[in-house]
Amino acid sequence: MDTMATVVDAGERTPRDDWALETLARRQAVVDDLEARAGDALGWLAVERQANSYLRHLATWLPARAFKGAQAAMETQRAAMEAALDRAHRELAALGPEAVDEARPGLGIRLAVIGKGGAGKTVLSSTLARLLARRDRKVFAADLDTNPGLAISLGLPPTEAGFPPDAVVEHPGAAYGWHLAGGFTPVEVVERFATRAPDGVHFLGLGKIGTSDKLAAKQSVVAMIHLLLGFGEPGWDVIADLEAGPTTPFERYHAFADDVAVVVGPAWRSAMTARRLLPMVGEGRNAIVVANRFRDEPDHPGLAPAVRIPFDPDLAEAERQGLSPLDACPDSPAIAAIAALADRFVAQEVRA
Repeated sequence: MDTMATVVDAGERTPRDDWALETLARRQAVVDDLEARAGDALGWLAVERQANSYLRHLATWLPARAFKGAQAAMETQRAAMEAALDRAHRELAALGPEAVDEARPGLGIRLAVIGKGGAGKTVLSSTLARLLARRDRKVFAADLDTNPGLAISLGLPPTEAGFPPDAVVEHPGAAYGWHLAGGFTPVEVVERFATRAPDGVHFLGLGKIGTSDKLAAKQSVVAMIHLLLGFGEPGWDVIADLEAGPTTPFERYHAFADDVAVVVGPAWRSAMTARRLLPMVGEGRNAIVVANRFRDEPDHPGLAPAVRIPFDPDLAEAERQGLSPLDACPDSPAIAAIAALADRFVAQEVRA
């Protein structure tokens, strides 16, 4: 990957380009590591998914004027990712469809949860994370909102902490001036720095905005995006609760995800937001409309849900009291519906 820097005239490079080159090198290292360990169908499925993820994200960088000095390096990486993808396809074809189908459930879920504020994203994210962990799965839950909702819903105390100081470093070319520290693989970051939530869920958040300069959140944003996008380790489920509304999906914070749950409530404003969000999901992902808190209301036109979670007064009361729904009302109808969704994810039966 060092050769990428040689195809760029140093005189044309800005700090933004230097950051992009460093990021490209890290991405190449992730795929190289996965390929080196890909001795079976699961390993090559992980290579396939990771190369596809980086290619999708790279497609948003290539036209960007902000990276003019690193365009040649990006084209070089695109070719390298396409080559890795081709190798994965050939290896998987040689192993045969039966071996691939048998290995695929072990790959792990990559899910982003989006929707309007109040639609129920956080309850869905936290409950899914804990229920999957109860099935003896490794789960990383990421909060991309600056309110501590996911921590509370997981059963943790409210926390203002974003990434700890050891996990981030300053870089003038990164957004907000900070990015993920080197020397760690993505899975090492989670295992070393994440908080352990009930049922063994690994939790990391951006950090609460508590000061005028928003320092904790500023330090964490780029680190979290890099971490999610580079988390190629098979055998882990990754669930991210994105900030409410269209801003973070527009900025492609969900780029890591294979599946995107668009949570919609019965209010028309929630449906309007969902309709704005669905085109942002992008190609190569499964968009799942989740109808939440409906009683007798009809489905919104054009938003036929794949999953329905009923209105549940016990769950609403748990939220009002700041309690984890899974602890406060484990036998409620809404929790049962989310458990059924977790079963469908494990069985890979969720479809848009």
